[in-house]
Amino acid sequence: MKNKVFNTPFETMLRILLLADVLGEPANIDRFAALDFICIYGKQCRVLDKNLHGNNELSFSEFTTKRTKVAEAIKLSVRNDFLTVENTQKGFEYSINNRGEQIVGRLASSYARSYQIGARIVNRKFHGLTDQELLQYISDKASEKKGA
Repeated sequence: MKNKVFNTPFETMLRILLLADVLGEPANIDRFAALDFICIYGKQCRVLDKNLHGNNELSFSEFTTKRTKVAEAIKLSVRNDFLTVENTQKGFEYSINNRGEQIVGRLASSYARSYQIGARIVNRKFHGLTDQELLQYISDKASEKKGA
């Protein structure tokens, strides 16, 4: 299937734009990767009522490649002038700009709405955590899954 959209940098970019819009503040690649993973597998991470991408026994193994995919998506977003990058004391951080907000405003699918709802819940729950604490949370949930 030549015109595959799922699991591509483009699809990931759209999710990152939705997430950046919900966050409303700059974030680095690690934070975007962790929050995106939790938004997708919210039930397995014990945050949401369902997994947006369905139930998957190997979901936590996907996290090992998540950062690379998010980095590609962020590069695509910056090249297309949807995200703004700034070099801070914490490293490179990215935030949505007006052009990115316009794209988000045009995403009207049920998937986009479900993702945004989940992202708001996830953001409220993890807003006060550091990036390291957020990554540790995912690691802990993966360990619980192995032990189940």
